Amino acid sequence: RPLVVRHSPFVWWSTMGLDHLLPWVALFFASAVPHRGSASLVAVVPESAAAELQAKVTTPWQFVSAASASADELEKAVVVVPDFGMIRSASTMSAVLQRIPAGTLLQLPMTGTDTLDLASIPSRFSVCNVHNAGTAIPEYVLAAVMSWNVQLPKLNADFRSCAWYAGNKSVCQRPPMHKETKGQTMGVVGYGTIGQGVVQRAAAMGMRVVAIDASPHSSTPPPLAWIGNDTMLPRLMEESDFVVISVPLLPATRGMINADILSHMKSSGVLVNIARGPIVDELALYSVLKEGKIGGAVIDVWWQEMDPDAWPSRFDFSAMPNVWMTLHTSFNTLEAHEEGTRQIAANLDLFATGKPLQHIVRGPSGLSSGDSISI
Repeated sequence: RPLVVRHSPFVWWSTMGLDHLLPWVALFFASAVPHRGSASLVAVVPESAAAELQAKVTTPWQFVSAASASADELEKAVVVVPDFGMIRSASTMSAVLQRIPAGTLLQLPMTGTDTLDLASIPSRFSVCNVHNAGTAIPEYVLAAVMSWNVQLPKLNADFRSCAWYAGNKSVCQRPPMHKETKGQTMGVVGYGTIGQGVVQRAAAMGMRVVAIDASPHSSTPPPLAWIGNDTMLPRLMEESDFVVISVPLLPATRGMINADILSHMKSSGVLVNIARGPIVDELALYSVLKEGKIGGAVIDVWWQEMDPDAWPSRFDFSAMPNVWMTLHTSFNTLEAHEEGTRQIAANLDLFATGKPLQHIVRGPSGLSSGDSISI
């Protein structure tokens, strides 16, 4: 099949024929591993994950940690499941992979790859990720939207401050009326796994939902009112009561929600970012919030998450009452963790039985897949 490249100012691209070939290319390289058969294959995994993975795989595996494995075990290892410390440090990752000469699969325990230096991964490795937050993050978004409309934290705090006075007295006043979610418009920027999950749940709550996506659509998929490309982003901002950012961080999406785009938001509009901090221009968002030009923001992802010695942002968003904030926790549910572990174990079983791998980000020899930009 011919290679079809989709062009967009976002530079999201997908080589359609290559996407179908990548699992087989990865399989070809993996099949050269000499340790198949009844003997256990060796995988380097975080020590904390070994027991969970052992309980889920159906093929023979020996799990060792990079810190405690013997030189012989590392030489035999064919798969690496890195921990987050390794992922965030290119030098640590490189040092570990150099000690694993037979390795051909780097199985990530997460979806996003923006913290990983793919160029530094030896070309013999296929790189796979997991897609495990398709329920957790959309539920976080809808919880934030509904709670924002009801202003539940404020209602709770106000009632606590006015009741239970000495002498059985109460000085409480009935709070002002709040909003209903039904009938509001949700704008979703990015129509991948997370975006589609948000759309489905928002529509179920009676919201009108619109979206933009890099991939062309010949028709509008239900339940969307419309779906367009990035040129329709200003329209989406103008129509939406809540704008949800659910695109991956790429060179072309960095700063895409800038001052000009934010200027199209409703004065009551709320921005919800569960993707990556740098997709939104930091100063531009701080400015419109401080000046009251938009209604508020729910921020789960930050601009300086990787630096423990720095604020999450250069600006003190914590001083703003129209900002709700969490520390990158929208994905962090027991069920999402369980699903991620299940997907890793499933890929290990596919690898061991010589079948095509799932969720390939990059095949061997650096071949890239469209999966690398899907969240």
